Amino acid sequence: MSHIVIIGAGHAAIQCAASLRDLGNTSPITIISAESDLPYHRPPNSKKYIVEGVPEDFSLLRAADFYETEKIDLLLGETVESVDPAGRQVKFASGGGLGFEKLVMAPGSEPRTLPIPGIEHAPSLYSLQDARDIYSRLSGADTVAVIGGGFIGLEIAAAAAVSGKAVTVIEAAPQILGRSLTPNLAERIRSIHEEAGISIIDSVSVEKVTPDGVSTDGGFIGADLVLCGAGSVPRTQLAETADLEINNGIVVNQYLETRAANIYAIGDAACFLSVSGARRRYESVQNANDQARALAKTLSGELTAYSALPWFWSDQGTIKLQMAGDSGNASETVIVEGAQAPQVAAFCFDAQEHLCALETINWPAYHALSRKALSDGRVIGREALAAADFDLKAALKR
Repeated sequence: MSHIVIIGAGHAAIQCAASLRDLGNTSPITIISAESDLPYHRPPNSKKYIVEGVPEDFSLLRAADFYETEKIDLLLGETVESVDPAGRQVKFASGGGLGFEKLVMAPGSEPRTLPIPGIEHAPSLYSLQDARDIYSRLSGADTVAVIGGGFIGLEIAAAAAVSGKAVTVIEAAPQILGRSLTPNLAERIRSIHEEAGISIIDSVSVEKVTPDGVSTDGGFIGADLVLCGAGSVPRTQLAETADLEINNGIVVNQYLETRAANIYAIGDAACFLSVSGARRRYESVQNANDQARALAKTLSGELTAYSALPWFWSDQGTIKLQMAGDSGNASETVIVEGAQAPQVAAFCFDAQEHLCALETINWPAYHALSRKALSDGRVIGREALAAADFDLKAALKR
């Protein structure tokens, strides 16, 4: 019987194992995790745990008895040192190894390391243990500086501000969320944060981090605690040892297979071939779970291409930011105001004037509607939306 080995224990890894069992796949499954905690939900780390502490009953991806019940071997605190595709072996840093017939690489991402003197004084947030460490340091701080104005940096900043800290966000680009969001909504989010008391300094370069703050080319910013939220990078080291193709992640085809037979990659680290023919890599829970479900079907004998609609969310204090679709190639954006500020939606259109993405602030019903509309595969044109005064529900009825 085919032995399936899964490297990693994040959302993609655990969903893949669960889906295999849901499909009736009885193959032996081994999950290898470098962390010592049972597999857990990661979003609470930046939104809750750093300011409230990690509870003993932290949010698990599956109940503690799931692995025994489903006959899944879970190896905690074990690091894979290398992968041998030809010999179908993974080697452990502690010695020994494990053979496989099918290998699923779900290593996730890791915090981006900035080449700045003193960066060791600015911890990053990724794991549950990171959240524990930051909570212990944050509880004794009055002033906090956060390096990075992307999703993770702003989530950390908002959580710290809500807990009563004076927070400064330091961003090298001219705008926060510049690589992730349409400019209008990025500016809206900045205004909301600044109205909540968060200071945002953009267009500056960090030159040095000290225990007392941050030196930038625009001056010194004092802080009791400096945190680094400068984004993340895919974990590709193991894939490199296996001579897999690397390009903004582990390169896979539409079936999530690498160039090595019987080795697959899913989740944050997978750079996949989308239905449009473009290569994409998404860091989101949705992407991880949907790729895992698709791959489980393939591993169970039903060859399945990954084609799910991408969607994302970020909770930042009072802001619920939600995105459906891919706005990366948007040619035009139309802003629609909601009934209760700061409720707003950004309709994103591609070069053919078709709706390709919709971004919302504090408008979950509209987000849900946009996900359904875009997932159905229907073409929604700008002209039809304009005729309905950009009321998406009305336009879909026409």
